Amino acid sequence: MSGSQAGPATSGRNENLERIVLEELRWSMTGFARRIRERCTAIGQPRSVSTSTVSRWCAGAQPGPELASAACHVLSAACRRRVTAESLGWPAEVTDVAAQALHYGDVRHAVRVLGQLWQMDSVPGSAAVRRMPFTSAPTAIEALVMPPEAQIAGGGQRRVTAADIELLEAHTDLYGRTDARHGGGRFRSVFAGFLAVHAVPLLDGGYSGSRGRMLFGSVADAVLALASMAYDDHLPGLAQRYDLQAMRLAQAIGDRGRLSRGCIHQARLAALRGDGREVLTHARSAVVAAGGAPALVRAYAAVTEARAWAYNGDDAQCRAAVERARAAFDRAGRGSDPRWLAWLDRPELEGQAAWALAMAGLAEEGARALEVASGLPPERTRDSVELLITGAELARLRGDGSEREALLARARSAAQHLRSRRLARRLAEAAAGSALHDF
Repeated sequence: MSGSQAGPATSGRNENLERIVLEELRWSMTGFARRIRERCTAIGQPRSVSTSTVSRWCAGAQPGPELASAACHVLSAACRRRVTAESLGWPAEVTDVAAQALHYGDVRHAVRVLGQLWQMDSVPGSAAVRRMPFTSAPTAIEALVMPPEAQIAGGGQRRVTAADIELLEAHTDLYGRTDARHGGGRFRSVFAGFLAVHAVPLLDGGYSGSRGRMLFGSVADAVLALASMAYDDHLPGLAQRYDLQAMRLAQAIGDRGRLSRGCIHQARLAALRGDGREVLTHARSAVVAAGGAPALVRAYAAVTEARAWAYNGDDAQCRAAVERARAAFDRAGRGSDPRWLAWLDRPELEGQAAWALAMAGLAEEGARALEVASGLPPERTRDSVELLITGAELARLRGDGSEREALLARARSAAQHLRSRRLARRLAEAAAGSALHDF
């Protein structure tokens, strides 16, 4: 049926759809069909949509979830307002969460999508989560250029208290520590389930502007933590969607530090596609976003830029960015650093610098950074394995095969109880003799 997943016809014509397409936008049916095809292709779900497909919708037929979601996205972008499935006479359940979560919409859209993602992700091993395509859809440039929301206060009946936010932050800290110790595939679904139960009522509740800013920031931290876990579990499609909605909440409250963190996440996802230019664009965006942020955020952005330059094979720019990261870190720790970045201590910074320097082929400088990074707390198991892999790469650069094999053996032993698909892949590639080339 020309790729249409149309359901039973409704009674009468879909006059609202016809009015928007033909009168308000002055599109032809062919033009509308083409735009839907382009949207489906952009999100990694290509569909065959013809003029007859949308003509049947206007006659009362209903599309399936993927096409309905694509149609609503196309119309919302063109009309500059949200066009929902319900407003077109289509059931709400036809909304495709995977597609909607790639849309950078208003705050209510972000809240609604996050609730749906949490529900899906709370099911361990969810097939729907694992099927989410990792796409090259445009990133949220709006996050960096648009002003904060003028009104943050919520008008729901449930009053949001300081204790509610403290509980949310405590859980984010807890799951962040378990992630570092046991890997992102271990407890992500449990954390998502907690957010579905606890955070959704808060976001729909009543709160002042100042408490709303605290709430949005804390939820963004939790979502970015989930994105990191999804990335570690080698679920880039899910991580991509979490990152995008977290950035929308950060933009709403004008938090440049959290926006910088979102850009850093985007850089590491871009590396999975092997697009060096995109990696560097996101890393530089993180630096720009962090311009007015606390020094620790600037250090995090700068060391990410160093990794991006190394990924692109520019050793001089990599070295310069490492020095900027160290200089910013030296200015940190004076009371203004965000709590969500408390894990970025000197060993972590130098560990990331060692990775960048090793990838840039700067073996001696990388070894010096790795020596400082060896002071990493032992409970950060996954990071310790990462350092062993970096050490093995530095040994390879020096031509010391025996040390390289010994370090990889230690890394495999330390990683045997981790649930990290990403780390397992890195270890397999290193064992196969591949040079370090990831993010």
